[in-house]
This record gives sequence, C-alpha cells and structure tokens, in this order.
Amino acid sequence: MSRMKFFAILIFCLTNELILSEAVEYCYSDDEHPYLLAGLKTAYEVEHGIIKNTTVPNCKPMQVWMLIRHGTRNPAKEEIENMKHNLPELQQKIIKNHKQYGKGSLCQKDLEKLRAWKLDPNLDKHKYMYLTAQGKKDLLSLGARFKDYFPELLQPYPLDSSKQRYKFRSTDTERTIVSMDSFINGLFGNVTVNKEVVPSSNDTLLELYKICKSWLDQVSNTSGKSEVDKLLNGPLFGEMIDNVSRRLGFSDRLSFDDVPIMYTACSFENAWHIDERSPWCAAFTKDEEKLFEYQDDLFSYYHSSYGQTLSSVIGCPPLQDMFNHFTKLENGDSNEEPQGIFYFAHSTILQLFLTTMEIAKDSVPLKASNYESMGNRKWRTSHLAPFAANLAAVFYKCDSSNKVRFYLNEKPLDYEGCEAGVCDWEYLKKKIGFKAFNCNANICTK
Repeated sequence: MSRMKFFAILIFCLTNELILSEAVEYCYSDDEHPYLLAGLKTAYEVEHGIIKNTTVPNCKPMQVWMLIRHGTRNPAKEEIENMKHNLPELQQKIIKNHKQYGKGSLCQKDLEKLRAWKLDPNLDKHKYMYLTAQGKKDLLSLGARFKDYFPELLQPYPLDSSKQRYKFRSTDTERTIVSMDSFINGLFGNVTVNKEVVPSSNDTLLELYKICKSWLDQVSNTSGKSEVDKLLNGPLFGEMIDNVSRRLGFSDRLSFDDVPIMYTACSFENAWHIDERSPWCAAFTKDEEKLFEYQDDLFSYYHSSYGQTLSSVIGCPPLQDMFNHFTKLENGDSNEEPQGIFYFAHSTILQLFLTTMEIAKDSVPLKASNYESMGNRKWRTSHLAPFAANLAAVFYKCDSSNKVRFYLNEKPLDYEGCEAGVCDWEYLKKKIGFKAFNCNANICTK
C-alpha cells in the first residue's frame, strides 16, 4: 500500500470517528433543560417567582387584591377521548417501528419510557376540566406563600369577628371552587370562612365574556380563527408533522390529529407531574414545542386580548372593582374594607384584565406569517397565564403619596411608569383610571 493511500484511509477513518463522536444520540430523558413552556398548559411551578421584599419605604400595606386562575386541570372531554383512543395505538406502533423495523430515531431510554407509559387511570371523560391533585397543591402552596409575604394582612381571624376581613369569590365550576378552597387552606388551614360562588349567568365581574352578546358575536366573526388556521395549515406545521413522523419511524405521514394529541399528552403530563417528564415529549424538538406554544398564543391573542377591539371593555369589571376598593382606602374607609380580596376564575378573564391594563402589548400584532420574528414577543401566555396564574395588587398607605405594588405570578410586574412593580396611586388614576371608572357593560345589551 502506498504511503499516500495509507494516509488517505487514515484521514477518512479519523474524520468518520470525529463525525460519529459529535453526532451524540439525543435523549429527551437526559435533557437537563427541557422546554417546559406550553402556553396556557404551562405548569405554575415552572413559571412563578418568589416575592423577596414587600416593604415600601414610609408605607403600610392596607389590602391585597388578587385575580387568580384555577390550578392544573384535566383536559377537555374531546381531548381525553382522543388520548384514550389514539395514544395506546400510537405507542405500540412507535415501539414496533423501532424494534421490529429498525426505523425511527428515539434513543433507547426514551423508547423504554414510552414502552412503560400508561394513561393516567384517573383520567375520566366525566371529570373533564376538573382540578387535579397538582392543581390543589398549586393553590395550597400559593396561599401559604402569600401568608408569609404579607403577615400584617393575612393572619387567621376569630370566627366571631364582626368585620369581614377577607373576601373570597369563585366562578361556578369545580376547578375554581376547589382552587379557592385549597388557597384558603394554604392561608389559614382547615377553617370555615365566608365565600361566594356566582353562576355564570349572573357573573358580570368575572365572566362577563360568557354573557356579553356583542363580545360573543365579535369572537365568532373574528379573523383570529383564520390566523390560527393559517398557522396549522401552513408550511411550518406541515414540516413539523413530517419531521415527527420520521422521528417516530413512520413511513407514511402521521394524521393531523395524531401529532397534536401527542403534544397534548406531553404538556398536560408535564404539568400533572412536575418532577417527571412525559415520554411523549420525546417526539418533539424544542423548536417544535415552541411552534405549539405560538399556536396557543395566537389563539389567545385573538380570543381574549389585543386582537379583539372589545377586549379592554370586557376586561374592565375587575379593574373597576380593584379601583373601587383602593379608592375607599384612599379616602380613609379602612375599617369597612377587607384586608384581602381574592377572586378565582379562568385564563380568559385574566388575559382580558391584563389587556385592559395594557400589559404585554406588542408593537405589531401576532400573525401566522410573522412567527419567526416574534420570538421575543410580549404576549406569551406561558408567562402571563399558566395554570394558577395570578395578578396581585397591594395598596399601601404612605406618608406622602400612596402606592400600589403589582405582582404577576409572584414576580414584580414590569409596568410602564412604575419601578419594579411599585406605582404611584395618583399616576395609576391618570393612566388607567378612566377605564376603571367608565366601565360600560351596556355594550353587551346592544
């Protein structure tokens, strides 16, 4: 063998070895930093902060006002049925593709975890949208933390107290009622407190969007659905379905129903079991999960945010309620005011309320066509409205000008004109007071 030929073979072998060493097999199971943001299905444990300082110089906290989304829940009825019907069959086919046909690129550890997967036996279509065990924990721990954050305001009170020191109100669903009870337990333990549950048909504070004809008409006629459809039917989703199909070893393209239901399992199971990772997530790359996240944001943007012209009107009642309570404190009516006001509702009203306050407003609207340029968008439901999401506003009586401190999911709210979530009360009245004091629910009767 000539020296030149020997060196050529040696270089070829070394190059191949280098390529093989760099092409390390990816395992979702071994990923220490998996992508866990899943829009409205994001686990609260992934997103929330910890409030480290509640002190405002020369000020005393007088009242905490909170709007809280229910904790982690079960999927919708149709999603549960699809999970039960589709996933076990897909599971067997994926394993067969890899083991029998030698197709697919899941690593051995991910494949074994998928083989061991079983659908949660507690997942019952008759308990669709019900709160899960993790959902109860979400609110129990949230209540316990807020008791620690604001000990001056949130302490157990004698049952014979003549003053109603706390107000608790929930919408009329199992998941919000149980969330409210879990939060109270976190605050005060197993005690009896006054609480209110309001049916949707009468709830103009937390569920105006369900009974407002003008709003319902606008949502049904909006272009938002077409934006979501454009994304789902466009090249990005088509390419993603092709890639997932190949990754799982399918010669033919998976159906449009199969891929989203695997993502549904991935996102819900990650939220149900925060210390574990769903094996279904191994079907997707991080970029593909971000595409699903954007789909959620796109829907929410046009359903309950800036994509609707009526959003700021429909989200106004909670803002009005907050301003009314804070105005009474400003005027010295602290003896008549509760020290804590807690409303338990759904992601829709929280998003509408944030829109009314002009929080997370992007300079350009979200579109199916601008996904790739919206990676740093402000309207990101994973951050704004995960399970158990909450906005807390604390009114402080001060030596000079009164203050309001805002927290979103236990993080200081980044709000224009305020520093680290601390706003001057007079500034707030000028900025959004006109919205708060001019709520016009009459538009719903037109």
